[in-house]
Amino acid sequence: MGPGSVAELGPFAWSEADQGLCAEHGVAAVLSLVGHIAAYRDGEGWLNELCGYVRGNLRMVAGRLSAVGLDWQPPQAGYLAWIDLRPLGIHEDEPLRRELIEREKVAIMPGGAYGAPGFVRLNVGCPRAKAGADALVRAVRRLTA
Repeated sequence: MGPGSVAELGPFAWSEADQGLCAEHGVAAVLSLVGHIAAYRDGEGWLNELCGYVRGNLRMVAGRLSAVGLDWQPPQAGYLAWIDLRPLGIHEDEPLRRELIEREKVAIMPGGAYGAPGFVRLNVGCPRAKAGADALVRAVRRLTA
């Protein structure tokens, strides 16, 4: 059977085979494929600018967290910082979540969901105005006061 053999199976069999592939591997939208191709061909300047921006966010987060004595692990790759709340006696429990969500309007993923209880995961790959570091610092100050 050659590459054209699938067409010999008829419309139902093709649909079934196509659905199986899509279910297992997912399907990329055509416009996203065009965007990916353009990014690989012409995106070096944008990527360099983005990396510089994220590095700036990491420096900002480091400064904010050190102000309240929080230790953190910068990402080895990507844009997720791991913040250690254990030295301050704060856990990723309900009081912290309530402070962040209700008062600060920020949701930070608890580390326990990723096998690191006592930590929170902070996304630093966002606009600085939306970075949750300031909100986390304010919540930590209220909880440790």
